[in-house]
Amino acid sequence: MKHSYKLLKWIIVFCVISLSGQLSYAQMTVSGTISDAATGEALTGITVFHAATNTGTSSGIDGEYTLQVPSGTVTLRFSSIGFLTRNIDVTGSDGDSITLDVELQSDVANLDELVVTGLASTVRRSNLANSVSSISAERLTGNSDPQTLDRALQGKIPGVQINSYSGAPGGGFNVQLRGVSTLGAGASQPLYIIDGVYVNNNVLTTGRSTVSQAGGTTQDGAANRLADLNPDDIESVEILKGASAAAIYGQRANAGVVIITTKQGRSGATQVSLKQDAGFNNALNLLGRTEWTEERIDIFYGNNPARAELEKQRLNSAIANGNVRDLEQEIYGHTGVVRNTQLSVSGGDENTRFFVSGGLNSEDGIVRNTGFDRRSLRANLEHTISPQFRVNSSSSYIHTDSRRGFTGNQNNTGGSIGYSLAFHPNYAYDIIRQNEDGSFNDTPYFGENPLRLIEVAENTQKVNRFLQSLSLESILYNNDQSIFTLNLRGGLDYTNSKSMIYFPEFMQFQRTSATFPGDVIHSAEEVLNTNLQAVLLYNTNLNTDFGHVDLTTQVGATRFEQQISLDRIRGQGLLPGQTNVGNAAQVTSAQNNVDITDFGLFAQQEVNFADRVIATVGGRWDKSTLNLDVDQYYFYPKASIAINVTNFDFWETDWVTQLKPRIAYGETGGLPNFGSIFSSLGGTNIGDLGGATAPGTDVDPDLKPERAKELEYGIDISLFNGRASLEFTRYNKTIEDLILGLQPSPATGVSNVTTNAAELENIGTEIGLNLIPFQRENFVWNSGILWWTNRSEITNLAIPPRTNTFYASPNFGASRIEEGVSPTAIYGFIPDPDVTDQVEIGDLQPDFQMSFSNEFTFLRNFSASFLIHWSQGAEGINLSELLTDSGGNTPDFFDSNNNRVQREGGTLSYLEDASYVKLREASLYYSLPASVLQRLTGNTVNNARFGITGTNLLMFTDYQGYDPEVNATGRNALGTRVDITPYPSTRKVLFSVQVDF
Repeated sequence: MKHSYKLLKWIIVFCVISLSGQLSYAQMTVSGTISDAATGEALTGITVFHAATNTGTSSGIDGEYTLQVPSGTVTLRFSSIGFLTRNIDVTGSDGDSITLDVELQSDVANLDELVVTGLASTVRRSNLANSVSSISAERLTGNSDPQTLDRALQGKIPGVQINSYSGAPGGGFNVQLRGVSTLGAGASQPLYIIDGVYVNNNVLTTGRSTVSQAGGTTQDGAANRLADLNPDDIESVEILKGASAAAIYGQRANAGVVIITTKQGRSGATQVSLKQDAGFNNALNLLGRTEWTEERIDIFYGNNPARAELEKQRLNSAIANGNVRDLEQEIYGHTGVVRNTQLSVSGGDENTRFFVSGGLNSEDGIVRNTGFDRRSLRANLEHTISPQFRVNSSSSYIHTDSRRGFTGNQNNTGGSIGYSLAFHPNYAYDIIRQNEDGSFNDTPYFGENPLRLIEVAENTQKVNRFLQSLSLESILYNNDQSIFTLNLRGGLDYTNSKSMIYFPEFMQFQRTSATFPGDVIHSAEEVLNTNLQAVLLYNTNLNTDFGHVDLTTQVGATRFEQQISLDRIRGQGLLPGQTNVGNAAQVTSAQNNVDITDFGLFAQQEVNFADRVIATVGGRWDKSTLNLDVDQYYFYPKASIAINVTNFDFWETDWVTQLKPRIAYGETGGLPNFGSIFSSLGGTNIGDLGGATAPGTDVDPDLKPERAKELEYGIDISLFNGRASLEFTRYNKTIEDLILGLQPSPATGVSNVTTNAAELENIGTEIGLNLIPFQRENFVWNSGILWWTNRSEITNLAIPPRTNTFYASPNFGASRIEEGVSPTAIYGFIPDPDVTDQVEIGDLQPDFQMSFSNEFTFLRNFSASFLIHWSQGAEGINLSELLTDSGGNTPDFFDSNNNRVQREGGTLSYLEDASYVKLREASLYYSLPASVLQRLTGNTVNNARFGITGTNLLMFTDYQGYDPEVNATGRNALGTRVDITPYPSTRKVLFSVQVDF
């Protein structure tokens, strides 16, 4: 490892030595107007770039631009997302002023979009050999205001399944790219990279599960750290879904890679943008509850006449006092206020460009005393020291404050609102309502009064986060045909989290607990990610007998380090009103420290034959302290080829813009979880001396990291100058060496041996269709359809088959680890006396998913959009309904004749179809005409837009829960759709004003 680090330091020294001075040159001025070729409308924000001097500008509100470039013949690139790039040669002398008006065609297929193909190289999408999904800022936040990045991606990427832990403010999502990537011992979430920084997306646990005694850290209910990111700062998101595209990222890419690029400044006049959103949220779907009568009470408590009589007295008392309330509405029926303020300033000249932004985001929850606040600052700076040397800095500070409340699972503690609600009839409001003095009565129905739990218990987490990236690009050699550059990039992601779980001593379940009443848990967690990479990139152009050939070679090294420190202290037996553990009757503490270092070497060769045949071959060699052999390098290869048939001379069909078959292969790695390669001794006392006990676990001496191998093939078609495009992809992704625990004979004294035990296959199809069905001066319609499916199967298993229950009882459903079986299949018992074993009764994966997006521009200044997402065929385990049935409060517990509704029996009772159709987003905007702005503000305001947006507006489903997408088991790779009294999902409606100066 020391030798690897020295290599990086020598590369840095080499970069510094290679720097050259700034050159001076004669200049000319090019100016003009940029417009839409279809409508004639002036285009704002089009980038005009001169690559040789790395200078550029962007068009203003009236489509006008001005740029100074060297005299002689130069090539200017006119580009913007959604339009085909044009490269135009301009010739002039020193001091000349040249007028150049440009028209741009719409690019529905995004053929000119630049896509990452290596750690320091990009390629136009028209030449790409992989299926890589990209989301622009316009699609991400232009038509909606997502609270978190995960939510902004839902329904917009084929091959992706995104489930939330709950609907609590601040998010919390489980993201799967192209199916299951591990059975639990490796990385289940994608690798996220922001401006070159390998960022932390861990769940920073709060210790709540220690009090709820449910599920360990996977059911803490905390959000993952993508909630920290401000979606309004993001320029684009690129998703490398499979190993064939992600292979260059090696041993951390089994679950895919998400590359996030934030907004940068552009040369030209300083631009100021102010956006203010304000609105509300409310519950997307409330279920309703039993309307109790004396007859229904007699039926429910038929075996306990005394209890039935007591409940009828309570019912009649509540009716007399006017205190029969819909408790679901009382708890989840609040309307929260949502506010979002964004201010950005950007601009620069040919040498220095900057982007500075600040954001204030606040969202109240639909449960009292819950919510999420985010404060963010960003400063991105790019400076060209000379034509040979450029530096870039990206800095961001974020502070988040989460108040997530107490929903979800619990075990006999009373620490869950939803759990408690399940057992409280509506007439119980007469008992549990707040008294005039502010106190609450105890409840006879559950371990805790749910209204008191909402008001006095605390579940808070404050996070401070700093992200910094630095990059340096030096041109070491340059001539008419070749360029040799050195790219250095490094960064850090520092996260500091402080959380508190607090239950006052006067709460009911605290006073009746076996330990001391009053419970508080303080957690402090720090995570520091640092990474550094150095890449030598050589590009040369050759003119051969076969045509023009472009060669791009890159080699480099990368280092990643992660340090995690967790300190947790718990105090039980608290003094009244105290959260300080200093005076607690019982204090316990725990510490956890993680230190991980990875190092990798990579090489890649790209060959482009005149944009006709594009081939890539490469590989990466990685080692990590997470591997059993920390010094062993593992090799991850990649290769791909794409053929642009329409670029060959024999092609004469003008209406087919692109016809590109492609095929790619790649391998990625999945590292073992920290600690899984250790066999720890246990402490004990032997007489009066300290001693150690033998470990109860062991590790296979031949243990290797998990490995994904993927073959992907497909075809891209574009028709009618980009008015229609189709992308079809088929993949076969095999994950080998899956890490599981082997349970040897008890005689060995070892309970578990960590070993490579299984092989898993994911096969899927992804289809994307983009259209411009109608395009006129006063009306433009853009439409997109995505369709995708994935099937998983365990193809090899070296250990005995096993059943993993989702929860303690096998009646609640289970997954099966067995050859020939899907790991996402649901196994359970059915009401058949001849069938005594668990059988397959459903699957957590949908049969297919589909989304339908449309954008309309009409009457010149109006725009509208909507996105519909359809998921079909998945099943879910609705244990919320099981609990509500236990309390008799399910809305269909009684039929119209007051008969109890009978369930099917076994696991089938609470297995439900989790198919749904959702209106994810909808928006309507109006932009003031340029002539009106000119008349009202002169040249002060460039753009003013007003609108209304909505997210998660409608849901159509037969699922009898709040949302079929929720998942109580967090990031459990195999339990992605289990429902236990979650925080209900919400819809959000915002009114928006944006003014650009």
